[in-house]
Amino acid sequence: MPLYEYGCMGCGHVSEVLVQPGQPPPEAVACRACGSEETVRLVSRVNFRMYRKPKYSEAFLDKALPFLKAQKETAPYFAEGPKASDEAKAFEISERIGERIDRMLDRHFRQMQR
Repeated sequence: MPLYEYGCMGCGHVSEVLVQPGQPPPEAVACRACGSEETVRLVSRVNFRMYRKPKYSEAFLDKALPFLKAQKETAPYFAEGPKASDEAKAFEISERIGERIDRMLDRHFRQMQR
């Protein structure tokens, strides 16, 4: 069954709603925190875990890792020592960047709704 998320314009709480297969999702639902009817359907974030090491091409590694190691924002992270492989560190940096993008989009979405 599809799971949809709705954000409350009043309190900011996110409510989840299960919808029966074949049924259209509701336009809005009552907020489970404050009861407000002023909710909007959100674009859900995709969350998954990789259970095996991703395979990057040699060309990508040859360009991305030296670039990340040379940037003043990321170089200290690579210099910390062997807590993780350079590839794992690059993956973690990309996750952090994704989280920042998510926050920026969320902030922009909320400003548009005002």
